[in-house]
Parts: sequence; structure tokens; C-alpha cells
Amino acid sequence: MARVPASSAELRGLVDRRALVFATAAVLLAVAVRVGFVLATPHYHLVSDPADYQRIAASVAHGHGFGDSKVAPGGGPSAFRPPLYPISLGVFYAVVGVHVRAARLAEALLGGLTVGLVGLLALQLGLGRRVAAVAMAIAAIYPPLVITGSALLSETLAVPLELAAVSTALAGRSSPHRLRWAAVTGLLAGLGILDRPNTALLLIPLVLLLGVSWRVAALTVGVAIATLLPWLARDAHVFHEPVPLTTQGGLVMSGTYNSVSDHDHRYPAAFRPATLVPEYAAIIRAHPRMGEYEAERRFRAASLRYVRHHPLYPAKVAFWNTVRLFDLTGRGFAGNAARQIGYTTRVADIGLVTYVVVLLLAAAGAATTAARRVPKVVWLVPLAVVVSTVFLQGETRMRAGVEPFLVLLAAIALVTFTGATRRGTSSS
Repeated sequence: MARVPASSAELRGLVDRRALVFATAAVLLAVAVRVGFVLATPHYHLVSDPADYQRIAASVAHGHGFGDSKVAPGGGPSAFRPPLYPISLGVFYAVVGVHVRAARLAEALLGGLTVGLVGLLALQLGLGRRVAAVAMAIAAIYPPLVITGSALLSETLAVPLELAAVSTALAGRSSPHRLRWAAVTGLLAGLGILDRPNTALLLIPLVLLLGVSWRVAALTVGVAIATLLPWLARDAHVFHEPVPLTTQGGLVMSGTYNSVSDHDHRYPAAFRPATLVPEYAAIIRAHPRMGEYEAERRFRAASLRYVRHHPLYPAKVAFWNTVRLFDLTGRGFAGNAARQIGYTTRVADIGLVTYVVVLLLAAAGAATTAARRVPKVVWLVPLAVVVSTVFLQGETRMRAGVEPFLVLLAAIALVTFTGATRRGTSSS
């Protein structure tokens, strides 16, 4: 197992002036590439999730809160979207005005932060400065990270929050101040949950990274829960009853757990709006005045009933969504997924080709000694991202939390291969 640096002093020893200059250059390159991409896509159009985030953010910016529900037939208050991203976007709009391009340009800074965190993780994992440099270089220009990170999507916040939480957990792993690091990790994890609730599963590998201790685990989870309390209180106030953070659960389940998805031969077990599913459309017609939380409960009950009658169907959902998540179905679905977030098929093709190259390099990197020396629990982080996603949906952008780890493995492969080549050349 690789030795994780025990202190910030050790990390400073790994980062000399030359390495710091390269890291700064990589971060600036990442920002420049993303700014260039935004300027090169002036006709980016808001559809689906980005359009809804834009609507909520504009409402927040104008002092109207989340606005009324657009997914419940009876309207009323909404908690469908997790709060962190649209509120952050709304605050940004309140300062600079409601300008989509300005928001996308600001997200370029988050992309730069992601690249810096990728390099930091490489150092913390004992992979060395060369792997850190190569990983940052790849992440800076890697189209899937650029594409997802330049759309109005919650992933733009989710990825840096995830990497920062892993970094603080690693920092606390060998620190005499483990409880302090546990508190910071819990805060970052809580913010991640407020951004994408499925990331709650990341608490498991984060606690394990910090070290098995009841006090550490309790503090990490406790701070994460405390971070959620203000929004839970808001939900209880506007709905007049406790709401589990968002109303997405049953509403999203209904789009996947139904007979139409089950028997679709082109996109088996894929999510679709509940209005396109007869059994759920019937619920809407029967209860035209129901609000969002009532709709969530009714749809969740119907979804669970479908699972009870088809107990093997969740395995089918997980299989096909995993296939789609990792773009193993070809360019058709990838192009459709890109259009769902406002991009063209050409953009999707660029992302797909470069992703395949990195995926193959990552597979090679996973077989190296350097990768095997990384603490095994680290690889539970991308696994948790996959597991928390595939039982509901499997779109390309939802792989964003896995991409940095593919980049790290690809960098290991490149450094290992070039090192072996140099050794072979010098010995011949």
C-alpha cells in the first residue's frame, strides 16, 4: 500500500518551485481551454436540466426563491432540484446580472480548481510529481471535463467538492489533527449532498479514508447532516411537513421503473419523463391538483410496486445504465445525451473519442504497480459515484465524478510506459 504523506510539510517537500510553476500553468491552461470552449459555442442553448437550473437561478436572483413547481400538476412550492447549484448560480446572477455566458465563463474557474485538485490528489497518493504533472495536463484539456464543466449543470460544483473532500480525508488520514480534518471533510460532503443528493454514498469511502474510528465517523457524518439542516428546515416550512431534502426520489424512479422503460428495445431500462408512461400519466390525470411532495410519494409507491412485481428489474436497470454511463453503446446515445444538455452531436463525438482514449489508458494504468499501491479505499470513491447513479439513470454527464480518477490512471499509464521506454532506450 502506498504511504500517504503524513503532514503538510511532506507535501511542501514534494512541491518545489518548478512543480508549482507547472501546476499554475496547468490550472491557467484549464481555465483558458474552458473559456475558449465557451466562446466557441456562442449558440449554446438551454434545454432540460440546464434550462430548469437557469429558471430557478433567475428566480433566486430576483428575490423570488425557488419559484413554483414545474413537475407537479398542482404547482405549489418546489424542492425537486437540490439547492446548492441553482442558489449559487442565482447569487452570481444577483451580482453580475442574468447572463448565461457569464455563468459559463465563471464555471471555467471551477474547472481550473478541479485540475489543481487532480494534481494534489496524485501527490497525496504518493504517485509522484511526474504523474501529478501529466494528470493535470490531461485534465486541463480533456474534453469530457470541459464539456460537462461548461454547461449549466450541478456537476460543475459536484466534481471539485468531491475531489476536495477526498483530499481533506487523505490529509486527515495520517494527521494528528484527524478530527479537524474530519469536520472539514464532513462539511464538503454535506455541500456535495446539497448539490447532488446521491453523493451521500461517498460518506462511506470518505470515513474509511479518514481511518476507522467511531469518533471520526460520527463527526464526519454529523457535520454533513448539520450542513443539510437549513434546507431541510426550509422544506418543512414551505411544504408544512418534513421532506427528505428533495422530491426527486419518486419522480425520478418513476421515469425508470415502469413497463415502457422495461420493454424498450432501443434504450432498455432508460429514464423517460413520467408523462410518457401510461401508468404514471394516469396518476397525474387522477390527481390534477397534487403538489410536488404528494406526487413524489405517489410515484415512489408505484415505482416500488413495479419493483415488487419485477424483482430482477433493478439489476437490469443497473446493467444498462452502467453500459450507458461508460458510453459502451456507441455514439447514438452519447449524441442524444449531449443534446439533452445543450450541445451538438459534433461536440459529443469529440468527447466520446477522447474519452475512449483515456479509458483505454486508464485500464492499462490500473494494471500497474503504482496503481496497486494506492490505498484500495480510494477506488471506492468512483465506485460509489457509479453505484449511486446507475440504479436510476446512466447519462454520460453523470460520469463526471469518475473522470478525474480515469485521468489519474491514464497519467500513471503514460508515466510508466514512457519510463520503461526510456530505460529500454538507455540500456540498448
